[in-house]
Amino acid sequence: MFKKIFKFIAGYVIISVMGKNPERFINMCLHNGFDIWGAEPCSGGLRLAMRMSDLKRVRRIVRKCRVRVRIESKHGAAVFIKRNRGRAVFALCAAAVCIFFLTVPQYIWCVEINGVYDADTEEIAAVLRDHGVYVGARKKDIDDLYEIKNDAVHRIDDINWAWLYIEGAKARFEVQEITPAPEVRDMETPTDIIAACDGVVRTAVVKRGERRVTSGMTVSAGDVLISGKVAVFSEGYPEKYIYVHSDGIIKADTLRKESGTFTDTEELRIRTGKSKKRVSLELFGKRFDLFRDLSCGYEEYDCERETYDLELPFIGYIGISAAVCDVYEVRMAENKLSEQEVLSRAREELEERICRKLGPGAVKTGDELSYSVGNGVYDVELRMYLRENIGIEIPAEE
Repeated sequence: MFKKIFKFIAGYVIISVMGKNPERFINMCLHNGFDIWGAEPCSGGLRLAMRMSDLKRVRRIVRKCRVRVRIESKHGAAVFIKRNRGRAVFALCAAAVCIFFLTVPQYIWCVEINGVYDADTEEIAAVLRDHGVYVGARKKDIDDLYEIKNDAVHRIDDINWAWLYIEGAKARFEVQEITPAPEVRDMETPTDIIAACDGVVRTAVVKRGERRVTSGMTVSAGDVLISGKVAVFSEGYPEKYIYVHSDGIIKADTLRKESGTFTDTEELRIRTGKSKKRVSLELFGKRFDLFRDLSCGYEEYDCERETYDLELPFIGYIGISAAVCDVYEVRMAENKLSEQEVLSRAREELEERICRKLGPGAVKTGDELSYSVGNGVYDVELRMYLRENIGIEIPAEE
């Protein structure tokens, strides 16, 4: 790309080389450091391109190789200006285009904020606006990048790193959000550990507190497993109690159940093969749709959009973008599922629901799937047997 631009600025000619030794002419030009390109055969010889400044310097090679050289066309900035110097309207338009491309990159026409998940985008945009970063702002009015970064980090609690990149007429603000610190347990507050669900206790490891269950005991949801009220006995004194933050792991065999209704049909969106393109232009922050109806008259359709930014060498993005939307017509069709497919999908969904309620370290020991069918509708229940830690902390009553 850049070579073509430089060749156009310097100027070049297309010549035809006639005679018995055009290949020797090319070899000698290359040996003497002349830049030639685009060599191709033509009637009676070869056609090629070379710099306009090298044309006079090859006369010695022309005589030595006994070939004839004819200029077919001239190209370059000087030739272009010479041909069009008498066209006032063209000159004005060319000057306007040059002014446009020199002026537009001095402004910001697109502000892009990346890396935001939990932070408030509007708050970030307000910080950037306070420092002169907004659509239509002049680049020279933007504050120092370090100042913008430090202000954003201090004013917005959810981010710990940020930086502003100026790319042509685009301002790209990259953000890295704070990773939440792990929760620190309060070991001073007295707590009990109770059962989160029904189960049969298999192991009970008590690190702090008074054990209330043993292996093989059946417990119900809400039963106290480890009490924070610990009795203290001293000979000759009445019984006393201290209150502690209970700690321990109670593993129990549990049963979790989930049920749902599923059908043996599913809707499919099948492309018919018909498609159309819809183009939108974004000029300096304003979007213009070059169409009236995105659906193209299709009753059902899918869209795939791709955006192209206009960038120039040495300048970058200049505030002009084109969005091409491919609109595909689709037809709706019903797909009949087999019993095995319905039950497989039901098992996957019900198992996911159960797993969302489990704590870390739970292990599945078995499962049972039961169902009934009527008019293509399946009533499915999944019973999952687990071994898990059923203890949860609650404040102890002092």
